[in-house]
Amino acid sequence: MLKRLSRKLIKPYADQWVRDAGLTRWGSRNLMTWAKRYNRWIYSKQRQLHDSAYQNERDQLLHENGGNPGSQRITIRDGWALDTSLSLPHLEELLRDTNEIVAERGGKTHSAVQQPFLRSVLFPGDVEKYPSFLNFITSSEVLAVAMDYLKTIPVLSMTRPPGVRFMESNADLDPGADGPFRESQLYHLDIHDTPLIYILVAVQDITPSSGPWTFLPDSVSTRATKELRYREKGVSYRVTDEMMYGAIDPSEAISFACPKGSVLFIDSSRCFHYGSRNSRPPRYQVMYGLTSVCRADFSQTFMKTTRYPVPENASRLRRLVCQ
Repeated sequence: MLKRLSRKLIKPYADQWVRDAGLTRWGSRNLMTWAKRYNRWIYSKQRQLHDSAYQNERDQLLHENGGNPGSQRITIRDGWALDTSLSLPHLEELLRDTNEIVAERGGKTHSAVQQPFLRSVLFPGDVEKYPSFLNFITSSEVLAVAMDYLKTIPVLSMTRPPGVRFMESNADLDPGADGPFRESQLYHLDIHDTPLIYILVAVQDITPSSGPWTFLPDSVSTRATKELRYREKGVSYRVTDEMMYGAIDPSEAISFACPKGSVLFIDSSRCFHYGSRNSRPPRYQVMYGLTSVCRADFSQTFMKTTRYPVPENASRLRRLVCQ
C-alpha cells in the first residue's frame, strides 16, 4: 500500500527528473542518489534475489547456462574492455541477422527515431524473429563480464534506454547535421544506474568518420568530473568539447572505431562519452544496456516496462536477466 502510494506521488515529477533540464537544475548526483535509495526500497526482494544468486551461485548459474565459469578472458579495467577476437558466442549469427536488417532498412526514413542523428532499425517483433539478439547478450561468456563488474546478476534495461537496441547513425538522414552538436553528441555520463554496463557491437566496420562512440576511461572521467563539478546542481548535464578539453587532454579520448564484430564493454555511468557526430558513412551498432534491479533513476514509475521473451527451456540465469 505504502509503495503504491509513493509511486502515485512521484509519477507527476519523474519525467522531468530524467530530462537534461531537470538533471541540471537538481544535479544528477542528487537525483541518482534519491532514486537509488527509493528503488532499493521498492525492489528490495528482487535485489536480494539477484545479489544472493551472484554471491552464492555464480559458477553454477553460468554452467547451467552453457558456459565454463573458469574460462573468462575479458575483464573490465578503468571502466571498459574491448574484444576483437570474433569468438564470442552467437556473434556470427548476430552479425548475419543485423546485416540482413541493414540491407532492408538502412538509409531509409521511418518512425522509430530516438534523435534525428540516431535511429532505431530494430522493429517490433524483431527480437522474436531474430533470436541472436538475446542469445548473444544472455550467453555465459558475455554475462560473466558484466556480472563480475556489477557484483550482481544484472537485468536488461526495461525502460530507458531499451535493453536491446540496434541503431543507425546517419548524417544524411539528419536535417541538422551541419549545425552544432546536441544531445548525446555531447559528452555526458549516463544516469540510468551506476555502475552499469553497455555492450556495443560493431555490426559493420566503424571508421573515424562514421561518428564512433567516443569515451574517456573511468580514471580520466573522474578527473574531469571533479574539475567541471559535473553532476552538481546548476552544472550542465551536457558538456561541450571546449569545456571538456579545458579539463583533460583531447588525446585521452578513445574512439570505438573498430572492425566489424568488435565488442566494447563499458560503464557509461563512469566513462564520459558521446557519439553519432557527422556519421558519413553511416554507423550501425547494436547496443545492450545492463543494470542492477535497483536503478538510479525514476523511469520505472512512469514508463511502460519491456519484457523480453524467455524460451520455456531457458536457464535460470537467462530468466533472471530477462526478468
